[in-house]
Amino acid sequence: MAVQPMQPGRRRRFQPLDQDALRCQLALNRQHIAQADSSIRTAIRLRNECVARALADRIPVTAVAEAAGVNKFDVRRRLGAAYTDLQPPGWPAAAHLRAIRDAAQALAEAARHKGDLETRRRALSVMALKTSQLDLFEVASLAAVPAERIRSEMRGVTLRSVSVTERG
Repeated sequence: MAVQPMQPGRRRRFQPLDQDALRCQLALNRQHIAQADSSIRTAIRLRNECVARALADRIPVTAVAEAAGVNKFDVRRRLGAAYTDLQPPGWPAAAHLRAIRDAAQALAEAARHKGDLETRRRALSVMALKTSQLDLFEVASLAAVPAERIRSEMRGVTLRSVSVTERG
């Protein structure tokens, strides 16, 4: 089937990649997502430790919850409960709350970065499948995602509705 030329004034949202470049991009994206997962786990651990130190120093739970950006019941039951053997460091309340805010901000940034990487993976998957350069199982293998998940993400998606940028 012949490819129709693009109408003047219309622009493509993507630059077609060859098969090897697409494989490389999907594999690299998988590695970046794994690194982002590791960053999220580290940020969660750091936030929870900051919360536990603040609770050990008798900082009010409502102030800790506000600084961490979570529910006060989660602070009591989940975040600080795992670190019951901590000795109070003796810091002022402002220092604890600043550390918690910084840790919560780092966690939010890591989660946003992972979301961007997953959006890029979906865009690469759409490009690979809609242009018939790779089959579903090869994309699933390269992206380390089950094939059924890729199928469900592809429903109703067209090549023009995604944007593949050169961000990492």
